[in-house]
Amino acid sequence: MFAGRAVDMVEVYGNERIWMNCACDWGVSDPLAVPRTALEMRRRGHSAEAIDKLIFQNPRKFLSQCPKFKLP
Repeated sequence: MFAGRAVDMVEVYGNERIWMNCACDWGVSDPLAVPRTALEMRRRGHSAEAIDKLIFQNPRKFLSQCPKFKLP
């Protein structure tokens, strides 16, 4: 499903500039898409650091460009 296709894209294009999130804008949404993708990455042998970069560090880095963005 979605997780497999998402990991396929990461494996083809890398995880440098990709932000993993759960789209809820059309069709059937899956609020667990991000954790399922992380599990699929782990199943395929991706490191914990690669998973963290995709689902946390990349969005944090992008959003930190805005001076008003602060993590608690």
